[in-house]
This record gives sequence, structure tokens and C-alpha cells, in this order.
Amino acid sequence: MTKAVGELRKGWRFVLGAFTGIGGGFGSLYFYTAGIFIKPMATEFGWTRGQASMGAISIIAGSTLALPIAGRLSDRYGEIPVALTSGLALSLAFVMLGSLTTGLVSFLLLVWLLSFFAAGSTPLGYSGIIVRHFNASRGLALGLALMGTAVGAALMPPFLVPFIARNGWRDGYHLLAALAIGLSILASLLLRERGGHAVRVRHAPIPWHEIRRTKAFWSINAIILLSAIAVLGTTAHIVPLLTDRGMGAAAAGAAASGLGMAVIGGRVMAGYLLDRWDAGWVAWILLSLAGLGALLLSADSSALVQSGAVLVGFGVGTEGDLLAYLLSRHFPVRSFGTVYGIVFSVHALGAGLGGFFAGAAFDHFGGYSAWLMVAAALLAAAGIIALVTERGVRPAQPRP
Repeated sequence: MTKAVGELRKGWRFVLGAFTGIGGGFGSLYFYTAGIFIKPMATEFGWTRGQASMGAISIIAGSTLALPIAGRLSDRYGEIPVALTSGLALSLAFVMLGSLTTGLVSFLLLVWLLSFFAAGSTPLGYSGIIVRHFNASRGLALGLALMGTAVGAALMPPFLVPFIARNGWRDGYHLLAALAIGLSILASLLLRERGGHAVRVRHAPIPWHEIRRTKAFWSINAIILLSAIAVLGTTAHIVPLLTDRGMGAAAAGAAASGLGMAVIGGRVMAGYLLDRWDAGWVAWILLSLAGLGALLLSADSSALVQSGAVLVGFGVGTEGDLLAYLLSRHFPVRSFGTVYGIVFSVHALGAGLGGFFAGAAFDHFGGYSAWLMVAAALLAAAGIIALVTERGVRPAQPRP
């Protein structure tokens, strides 16, 4: 415990810098606000809910291609140059989305450009920094850094929903552009290595084909894919899901903010527990709670729906921590970016599929109930896989 506290005290700047960069990155500012833009854009262009959700396909096409490349570049040239470049690209892409979108085709193309060039602004660009600087408190440090998603998941909805209602969705994207560039630059300043404190390990990362041969690679991919489809597909539609139930825009934004606050709790709790307990049991318990949340979202009671949103948000926090933590314990530090990039592309695939399937289910069934049943089942399956494959994974000294 003393060693863990000492690590956090010494490395607080790296945690704060990673938190800031993730908060100004793609996952926070685009993905966790995308649902807010669905209704106003569908209204202006006459899209169905499923068409408005097709941006998920562009995310899949862009992110799954770019993330392994960004991870490899981070291992070779360092995380900060890759993350800062991607953050600036994200800002430019937001400006283009707000200014150049004229219909479905242009929207999908611009989302593809955003997801491709902003890949390094995801947690991929910052988690490696935490892995290199923390060991005894690695889970908690990752959880605190990944709380940066709260910028989008918790702080943006109650402000952005009424902002778009007053000023329109185009100005909403322009606002996100300003946040992206400001937070990315601030993160790069906080994360600069100073003098003898640099601990960058320069080795050639292990080849992709060797990574794919390990059992852990495939089991972690399965856990992340299933949980991402379920929790991120649900999260992408949380605002329209709530407003369809009769909530006003402000109330739905507040509920989405509550989900975002639960993301914070999930990040911290998962990280704290992973530093102390068996990873398989931690993953099973937390993913099962998220599955229960999906079931509660389909209930008629507003109180149960609110509780369901909180548990789903808790699940969002859990799966993000699990990805970085498990990879850092199974693979050498020198190849963390490469492995993370590959698996995070699977995470992006799950996020895109989840958002698309949720929208398609709404169009087909006239509501989200069927989708929520599927999401609960997927989370239950992910929890079982984690329980079977990750028991015995405990904190260990990192390999170079």
C-alpha cells in the first residue's frame, strides 16, 4: 500500500496529463456525445434513427484500420507526439463536421476521417504512459486517467443538449473542436518527460504474428468485443432512449450525466479492485452488474431506468480499465502500444456494431427493449469468459 501511494504521489503529473488528453480525445468528445446529435440531425436531413446511427459504420472502418497503426507508431516514436497530432486532427474534423455536412454521405465520410486520424487521441495514446510509470498502483492509476472520458460522458450532456437546442448541432461540433485542441495541448505540456525522469524503454516491439499466437490475446479480445457492443451501443443511444420515454431534453441530459458520473465510479472502483483482487472475479462481478443495468433500462419504472443507466455507466468504466490492465499484465511493456492498438480496434469495432445494431433494432421493433435484452446477454457472456480465463491474473512486475 505504501509503495502504491508513493507511486501516485510521484507520478501525479502523468495521471493528470493522461486524464486531460483522454478527456479531449475521440472517445470522450465524439463517442460519448454522438447520441446527442442523432435527433437534431435526423430531423434536419429526414434520416431514420437507423440512418442517423450509421456513423457507427464509419467509426468501424476508420478506427479498426487506424488503431493498430497508431499503436505501432506509439511504440516506435513515443505516445505524446502521436496523441498530440491526433488531438489536433480531431479538432479539425469537428470543424469540418459542423461546417461541411450536407447529407448522409458527407456525414459518413467526415466521421470516417475523424475516426481514422484521431485514433491516437483515444486511451491508446495515453495508457502506455501510465503502464510505464506505475506498477503497484497501475490499476488505480489507469482508472484515474481513464476518468478523462467523464469530460464527455458526464460534463458535456447537461451543457451540450441545451446548447444545441439553442444554437443548433453545427455550433455543437464547433464547440467540441475548441475543447479538443485546448485539452490536447494542455495534456502534451503535462506529460513532457523531464531530465532524468524519462523511463522510456526503447526496444523493438514484438511482431504482430507472435501476439496473435497467445491465448490471452484471443480471450481479452472476446471480453472486450462483447462488452463494448453491449455497453457502448447502449450508451450511444441513451439520450434518445430516455427522451422516447417522455423525458425533456434537460432531464435526459441530466440522466446521461448521471451515467457519466457512474463511468467515473466504474473507472476508480475497477482500478482499485484490480490492484488487490483476482482479475477474473473482479471482471465477472462488474460486467454482470452492467448486464443487470441493461435489463433495468427496459423497465417501466423511471427509478429502475435511472438505476439501469448508472449500472451501464459503471460497465463502461469497467471495460475500459480491464482492457489496459489485462494487456499490461500479459504482454511486455515495449509492445504495449502495438497490442493495445490491435485490441482497441476490436473495442472500436464493438462500439460501432453496438451503436448500429441498437439503431437498427429501434427501427425494426419500434423501441429499444429487444436491444437491451441482447446487451444484457452479451455482458453475461463476457463476464463468464473473464471468470474462466483471467482468474489468477494479479499485479506483477512489468516486463521490459
